Amino acid sequence: MRFHEYYLRQIIQSTASILAKVLFLPTHPIYKKLVKEATKLAQANTEKYWLDEKSPLWEFLSKNGVKYQMGIVPPYSDGGAGRAYFLGKYVVKFSDNRVEANVAQMVKGNTSLPTVVIDVEYIDKGLYAILQPFVEMNNIPQEIKKASDYLTAVVDSHPDMQGFPSDKETQEKLCKQALEKNGGDPSLLPSMMVLIDLLSKMYQSTGFHHDDASPTNIGMHQGRIVIPDLGPNQTSNFDSLKALKQIRTNREKLGLPPHKSI
Repeated sequence: MRFHEYYLRQIIQSTASILAKVLFLPTHPIYKKLVKEATKLAQANTEKYWLDEKSPLWEFLSKNGVKYQMGIVPPYSDGGAGRAYFLGKYVVKFSDNRVEANVAQMVKGNTSLPTVVIDVEYIDKGLYAILQPFVEMNNIPQEIKKASDYLTAVVDSHPDMQGFPSDKETQEKLCKQALEKNGGDPSLLPSMMVLIDLLSKMYQSTGFHHDDASPTNIGMHQGRIVIPDLGPNQTSNFDSLKALKQIRTNREKLGLPPHKSI
């Protein structure tokens, strides 16, 4: 089982200097491998699309009413598998994950789900741009953050589960089991129930089982709890084609219409 992210983050922050000096020496092959992978995942090559007047990015922004000065690279933040650029009240995320892009396409404009996608576009060479409003990620109630961490324990304990259940009884059973098994505070149950219900609604509407709604992926927008990053948890053997096939299978089982992949 993976460590609970919320608590792991506290440990890392308090021991960062020791870890840097002892475990991740620049000469260590594991360190070099991590740096190489991080550089690739950061999508540093996406800066060129802000500098090229012929880039499809400009038409994408224009049709969605987003104005920005060409030739200037916006402030950005690198994530685990992409880069998010900040344009005032908007955010443009570049991703090379086909699952994330297709799920974004499925949920765009749907405010009944815990998502905020405005639009998504294929840009170039396996890269997609996902347009969203700016989401508050810092001032989130701690009980929600902690609850989302224990929700990842539900995923870990049920690796074959393809979607969060919709009935309240099963939802509550899963949440209670995760709290009891991992020593969680029972008072987190109501917050877990809120989150598992939101993820269930996402599954029922898309066929996508979001298995990575961790504490760092929970935000707030206009009073709603939202999950801005729609990418799945990418393990070393992650296969996007297999994941997309599973979504198609889930959609058929749920009686949802076929989705044309982008």
